Amino acid sequence: MAPSLDIRTLSFAAAVIAAILFGYMSHMQLSRKTYPGFRHWTLAALVSGTGSVLVTLRGLVPDLISIVGANFLIILAIMLVCRGLAIFGGQRPKAWPDAGLMIVYMGLICWFTYGPASVNWRIILFSLCDGYYALRAARLAAVEVAGLLRVRNWQLIATMAGMGTFFLLRAVLTFLWERQITDFMDGGTLQVITFLVSFLAHILIFTGLIFLNIQRLELDLTTAQEEVKVLGGLLPMCANCKRIRDDSGYWHQVERYIAAHSQAEFTHGICPQCLQELYPEVAGKVLPEAADSRP
Repeated sequence: MAPSLDIRTLSFAAAVIAAILFGYMSHMQLSRKTYPGFRHWTLAALVSGTGSVLVTLRGLVPDLISIVGANFLIILAIMLVCRGLAIFGGQRPKAWPDAGLMIVYMGLICWFTYGPASVNWRIILFSLCDGYYALRAARLAAVEVAGLLRVRNWQLIATMAGMGTFFLLRAVLTFLWERQITDFMDGGTLQVITFLVSFLAHILIFTGLIFLNIQRLELDLTTAQEEVKVLGGLLPMCANCKRIRDDSGYWHQVERYIAAHSQAEFTHGICPQCLQELYPEVAGKVLPEAADSRP
């Protein structure tokens, strides 16, 4: 494999791309309308980039940072993406299942780092966890998020599903056929391919998440335009009681109809003319012009 495609170089490139995505998403969050869950995705870009930097430092800093810390951050990133999708889709995901899974995962990573050290088993554990969250995110994007937006973001769904499938396959191949790896930075062709796949997948995932936010903005704009169109057209109104007829043929009070088709809220009072007609005694006391006009 060419020296330019070694794991350290690819990891550093992934960190640079993650930093660019984090900067763009942070700017979008500060200057544009974003929805619940977008903050999780922005944080995920930062966490993913930091984890890639720690992988780049493998062998140069203590294992607690470059192995345990890197594994924690990279899995945390895909977990944040998954939780962000759930929140974006209107769910309130519980924290304890993800926290419990992370505790078990990190315990095993520490065991295979400081106990019977095994790079292969760390790869298997990472691949299983990453694959699980990727497939879970694909389901959220295809069901809950698609139901909210009334359209599917196929870029995000296909990328998440493909990434999840690839990492589960990586776990199987590492367990069955991969040679015993003594140093992750000297991993074979499979590990280099994994970094290339992850490199491309992360670009597609985060651009897909940005596009999700844009799709929801477009949905809100379309909904608002439909409401304006309803209120801006000709409204069938009763000449006597002033009720408005809807498209189904039902008649509604003006206040209820407008409240149902806009953000307007009503308060009630009485105009001077009606006050004079209905309550002339009160009008004479409240309205000076009414008092002056009496014989």
